[in-house]
Amino acid sequence: MLRPGWTIGMVPLAASCQRAQSPETRTFSSTRREPRSAAELTFAVCGLSSAGRFFIELCSTVNVSRSGCCLRLRTRPQKDSALALRPVPGGTSLPAGTSQLLFQLAWMRPVDGVWHIGAFSLSKIDLLYLAFPFSTL
Repeated sequence: MLRPGWTIGMVPLAASCQRAQSPETRTFSSTRREPRSAAELTFAVCGLSSAGRFFIELCSTVNVSRSGCCLRLRTRPQKDSALALRPVPGGTSLPAGTSQLLFQLAWMRPVDGVWHIGAFSLSKIDLLYLAFPFSTL
């Protein structure tokens, strides 16, 4: 049996993730509720840094799902903050009439000198559709 999600590199539903333990984070395990794709989408991200200052940074996704994504950032964002993802020339295009995507930060962890940020979408736009616009996911 051919499973469409597997043909585009998506992670099966039973995959789990671990958070790194640091003073700012707690260790936990979670079962993914939906498939993820390792699609790398490019955006400009706007938000508040851990120091409370506004920042704008060019970023890319580590993976995407229908309801969220994992972002790679150099700036450590403020815990539980919102992030705005905006299109950049040569990056990911958004649907007509959409200027940005809003996300809520769910978790963060340091990885090789950058921050991996787990965020869930606050809009109805499906990131998997942006990554694979001609797919029937």
